[in-house]
Amino acid sequence: MPCINDNNNGFYTGPYYPRPFFIAPENQSGSNNVVNPARSEEWGFFVGLPTTVANGGTVPLTLNASTGTAVSQQNAGVVSITTGSYQVSYNITASSATDPMQFGVELNGTILPFTVVTATSGGSDVTLSNSVIITAPSNSTLRLVNLTAGNADVAISSMAVTKLLN
Repeated sequence: MPCINDNNNGFYTGPYYPRPFFIAPENQSGSNNVVNPARSEEWGFFVGLPTTVANGGTVPLTLNASTGTAVSQQNAGVVSITTGSYQVSYNITASSATDPMQFGVELNGTILPFTVVTATSGGSDVTLSNSVIITAPSNSTLRLVNLTAGNADVAISSMAVTKLLN
C-alpha cells in the first residue's frame, strides 16, 4: 500500500527519506502520519571479549565491522563519531558481587542518563541492553562504561552505532 505524505495530497514513490509511513485507507486520506528515522549507510559494530571492568571503567569493545567514515575507532573501547544523530544500541551480559549493577553510554566524557540500565545481579550473569538516539557535535567519542559501585565480570558485550540521515 502507498504512503501518504504529510499534506495528504500525494504519494511517496521514490527513495526519499525520512519518509512518513501510513497505510492509506480505501479513500486515500488520513492524518496520523509517523516519521521514521532513516539510517544512512554509515555504521559500526563493536564486540568485546570476556573481561573484568572496574567501577568507572570502559568496556573494551573493538570494531568488528563497519561501513562509511562516520563511525570509527582508534583506541579499544572508544568509538569516534562525526557530527550528527545516531542510533546507539548496546547489549552486555555481566555479573557483579555489588548490586545494583549498572552500565551506560558516555558521550564526550558525560554519562547520558537515558542510556543507563540497572539490574540486580547477585553474582549471577544478567543481560542488560538499551537502544537510544543521540545527537553528537563534531569529533565526538562514545564509551560503554561500568557504573556499578564495584567490579563487573563481563561475559558478552556488543554495541552498534548507526548514523541517521539529518
